[in-house]
Amino acid sequence: MKITLLEHQPYSIKKEDGNIYFEAIPKICPYVLKKDKWGNPIYPFEISRTNEGEVCLQAGYYIGALWLVKHHKFVYIEPKMNKKQIAEGSPDQEEEWVEIDYLKMLLSIAGLDPKDTQDLIKIYWDEPPITIEQQKDTLTPFLMVQFLLLLKRIVRKGLKKSYYTVEENLNSRIKGKIQLAKHLKQNVFKNKLTAHVCRYQEFGMNNLENRFLKKVLQFIISFKNTHANYFVGNDKSIRELITYCSPHFELISEEIDIENLKKLTSNTFFKEYEEAIRIGKHILKRFSYNITETTQQKVAIPPFWIDMPKLFELYVYKKLQEKFRGKGEVTYHLTADYTELDFLLNTPECKMVIDAKYKPIYEDSRDIDDIRQVSGYARLEAVYNEFKIEENKLIDCLIIYPSLEENKELNFKKLDTIKNYAKIYKQGISIPLIIEH
Repeated sequence: MKITLLEHQPYSIKKEDGNIYFEAIPKICPYVLKKDKWGNPIYPFEISRTNEGEVCLQAGYYIGALWLVKHHKFVYIEPKMNKKQIAEGSPDQEEEWVEIDYLKMLLSIAGLDPKDTQDLIKIYWDEPPITIEQQKDTLTPFLMVQFLLLLKRIVRKGLKKSYYTVEENLNSRIKGKIQLAKHLKQNVFKNKLTAHVCRYQEFGMNNLENRFLKKVLQFIISFKNTHANYFVGNDKSIRELITYCSPHFELISEEIDIENLKKLTSNTFFKEYEEAIRIGKHILKRFSYNITETTQQKVAIPPFWIDMPKLFELYVYKKLQEKFRGKGEVTYHLTADYTELDFLLNTPECKMVIDAKYKPIYEDSRDIDDIRQVSGYARLEAVYNEFKIEENKLIDCLIIYPSLEENKELNFKKLDTIKNYAKIYKQGISIPLIIEH
């Protein structure tokens, strides 16, 4: 049974509604996403109980599908936010729900270092799978886009060459080592006395890693061809990625042993390969290593969550890189005093501590804890040393938040001040939306 939550929205479960699983609902969320810098757990959704026999679920800013009561009830958190608009000619406010185009956000961060994007998703393979409608599967397309972005980086640099094992039944020659058991069965017992089954090493691109990447690419193409409407709004970008990558694998063999796929290990010297293999394994495991599974309309997926605040942070990082192209002008995740700052902007005209907050509340309000946090960052000695300025000078702070309005770009010449706070500003940036009609 599914409970649908919207990002940062409450949901109430009452005991008198005849809910037979009410008592089995845990007291706290059984999933811990990560811990904050003080060691406090961060949950994808909060669980609280009232004295009136009611359980309240409060979604955070994480999307996915997670068990509430294993095998019986699961929570599905959609990538949606509410957008309040005043209807023309009416004094009443109406709520308009808009869906976040998380795939377009992911596509927009192409080119960032793979190590910055590897913690965007968490999958619980050891837990019972959750059955949902194919169109509600946010896990599979996210993994596929991640893989395609990495694959583009790989083919742009050139496919890796290495030694790989070849086993072949050669005629009138011997190369490498004769595989005696197979040679007897395939040749000697059939009176093929000039043939020999040999195993030898070759150097080139047709290695196990590249054959694995081609296998995953075939699964993605099959999924896209059988679900043409699934990537609406992003179809062109994904088609361009597939068209760009596919020709590089034309000379790569399609033959690969499934058992070898499961045992495939990555090479840390090739970081794109390492991350692409990790995600590729997730994709093949998602379809049970069977390409016919890509055509199913009802799917069983493992519990998972996607870190939308982290995705928004990377989305902002890419926008900052595009705006400030100078070397070293934007520093990402400066570590100081056991704290990681989101961004430092260091240009001759502007020296600023920047924090990305995935909270639309800043459109017309503020969060005091966030203000205290970014103010604390601006008091760190490491920040003053980075900017090479005197410690008696107050450093500007900026909070960048997601705006549900269209065409809002970063404009450092026109920042909004946060009332009652000196040198602390806010700036909204438009995020991709799918408007529901």
